[in-house]
Amino acid sequence: MATNRGKWYVIWVGEEPGVCDSWAECESRVKNYPGARYKAFNTQTEAVEAFRNDPTEMDVLRTIARAPRQQVNYDAIPDIVHDSIAVDGACSGNPGMMEYRGVDVPTGAELFRRGPFADATNNIGEFLAIVHALATFHEKGNTHTAIYTDSRTALAWVRNRKCNTKLEHTDRNARIFGIIARAEKWLLTHTWSNPIIKWNTKEWGEIPADFGRK
Repeated sequence: MATNRGKWYVIWVGEEPGVCDSWAECESRVKNYPGARYKAFNTQTEAVEAFRNDPTEMDVLRTIARAPRQQVNYDAIPDIVHDSIAVDGACSGNPGMMEYRGVDVPTGAELFRRGPFADATNNIGEFLAIVHALATFHEKGNTHTAIYTDSRTALAWVRNRKCNTKLEHTDRNARIFGIIARAEKWLLTHTWSNPIIKWNTKEWGEIPADFGRK
């Protein structure tokens, strides 16, 4: 497909399904992707409508819907560290379309969000969310803000600096394994002092970064 200035591109099947406004971006998501399906449109409206009306993508649209903002009642739960963020992952299927995010605990504001990634797992998302938070804090010189996670598995993987997933490496999830490799390298070459704390779901309720899809 040739470059078309002003075109909008719909990706139904690719590394990141969705709508983009350049052929370069579209190509990066579909090149060498098995069974990639995409098309150019003249306007953004046409592209968005085509993406939303494709029945095979409705599950993806539901998966990437924004989660409601949650705020912590510190008067009721004084044990929660105020200067903190919470991270969480979500996966539609196992493996399936996975995404992860981090939110500010006091306000519930979303700080970062990545995905969806094809053929990944929830544990991988939880692990990558912690590493993403650590790397962001390191870049900003933040050595004190705490990170909450509700995943014991992700805590152990970060502590051991190794994503010990049993997920099979395939062409479809090659991208997520590349991200895992970079995360593991970061852990092996950096130190941090930010506390990583297990969220007490039983007593405090769902973690503020929860996607609300249970």
